Amino acid sequence: MIDMLSGILFIYGCCLGSFLCAAASRYATQESLLFPASHCEWCQTPLAYWQLIPGLSYWCLRGRCAYCQAPIPVDTLIAELGGGLLLTTWHGPASTQPLAWLFLWSYAAFCDARTQSFPAWVGLVNLVLAPHPITLATTLGLLLTTTAIRWGWSRWSRPWIGDGDLEFISSFGIALGPLATSRWLSLACLLALLAHWQTPHQRLPFIPALTVSAWIWWLLPGH
Repeated sequence: MIDMLSGILFIYGCCLGSFLCAAASRYATQESLLFPASHCEWCQTPLAYWQLIPGLSYWCLRGRCAYCQAPIPVDTLIAELGGGLLLTTWHGPASTQPLAWLFLWSYAAFCDARTQSFPAWVGLVNLVLAPHPITLATTLGLLLTTTAIRWGWSRWSRPWIGDGDLEFISSFGIALGPLATSRWLSLACLLALLAHWQTPHQRLPFIPALTVSAWIWWLLPGH
């Protein structure tokens, strides 16, 4: 019974991961979530139903468009399989909010990887989905922090971190406290440094590193 449930959760997670990746792609191109139908990003050819099966279609197509042979971004496969893996960690209502949080972060990470930005509403939903109750004082603290960040960044000519990244970190810190934030942020910085070492002259988005760090801490035994 447990194995069957895990299999069902994995399938649903793959579908959700595929949707989040597609939504991030449409955010980058400013397309509607509903129209046009799913299509190749390169040749714009509409995709057949068998080309939209999470995980399996990527393998069948050998990672390339069936029409123009353009490579399908590997983050599509990562999103699908990662979403499946993540949802198998669901163990009842207590884990629902944290998992919803991690899926939301994954969407922001895909947006940030494509455009080095993410929708402003993510920060608000991020706070609503926090695993612990959010008080009025917490909400006011986040609003004051966000206001201060935006005021300061508008007067800083060359900031070393994006204001959206800092708002993202602030919402986490206010929701979960300094200890959890320090562990999560330390690992994220290490991951970002490793990525920068691989591409030293490229400006890298930070939300993917924050999200991967959160995934690792969640998947570790005793999280």
